[in-house]
Amino acid sequence: MDRATSQAAAELDAALAEARARLGEGARIVSRLRDGLYEVHLSLGEPDHGRVPQWGVAAHDPRHVLDQVPLAAARLAGDRALLAVRRPLEAPLHGPALLTPAAAGVLVHECFGHTSEADNYLTRPRSAGRLGDRLTPAPLTVRDRPGLLRFAGSYRRDDEGTRARTVTLLDRGRWSGLLTGRSTAWLSGGASTGHARGPSGATAPRCSVLEAAPGPYAPAGLRRWMGDGWLWGTPIGGFSVEGRLIVELLWVRRVRSGVVTGEVRGPAVVCAGKRALAAGLVAVGNDPTVHSSPYRCVKAGHEVGSTLITPSMLLRRAVLRPLADLAEVVGRSGL
Repeated sequence: MDRATSQAAAELDAALAEARARLGEGARIVSRLRDGLYEVHLSLGEPDHGRVPQWGVAAHDPRHVLDQVPLAAARLAGDRALLAVRRPLEAPLHGPALLTPAAAGVLVHECFGHTSEADNYLTRPRSAGRLGDRLTPAPLTVRDRPGLLRFAGSYRRDDEGTRARTVTLLDRGRWSGLLTGRSTAWLSGGASTGHARGPSGATAPRCSVLEAAPGPYAPAGLRRWMGDGWLWGTPIGGFSVEGRLIVELLWVRRVRSGVVTGEVRGPAVVCAGKRALAAGLVAVGNDPTVHSSPYRCVKAGHEVGSTLITPSMLLRRAVLRPLADLAEVVGRSGL
């Protein structure tokens, strides 16, 4: 371990101690170094989905982890305060939605990342569209950038040995690219994009470090534009099958006339068609946030790291349902 890394590790220990002091005795903080990846998990108690706030950060660069720990502690403290006044959803909530960068990251991952994996593209339902289609009215640009080596999910060569390259999946709202391996290289001009991940003989195209380009709008401006609606807060899960996706949220807050109110509801779940949600994205914020995560993305039983770099986003309309209704919602949706 070189001197700079040793110093960063010592500073990280101090930052974790400060986070523990801020969050109190019930906090659970676990850190480790695995295959060159520095990981930190923070929780306000034993895992309890939708009830106990938790957060994590992972990166190959210890300085990034060091910078994120106090932000994560502040986020958890904020979540704890909101859960103290949170009320359950008694019925579905309808209306526009302003997605925090973290919530927007889950939507981008499920809606554009997985949808642009070549094997998923080949088996997509007819209603999902095709390359060249305009998917969002907002001029949203999304790239997959595995070469951002400081973050989780990054790599130089994929598991087939192909050098990874940046792929633009969405170009100002239009579906413009796919992630491929050797078997699907014909979809990317005859050459793999270097996104095949998994064991030998069972690789599949995977997204890695997804980056959504920022837009021109400050979050306050997006709230004023929205008027009345809901602010989507801390995400606690997400997954997708074919043309539909699920986003789970620890809390949502009522917005009236562009002002965030004290009305907090949750936990909540959104289940919708990817194409319909994408078509409702009307504006992009100027506040990109990095979430280099220790939580891995699973596909066909194989896990890979994941990083989301996303700003706030404004949805024209969405439906929030109680998280307790997830099994029923999934059953009705055929997921």
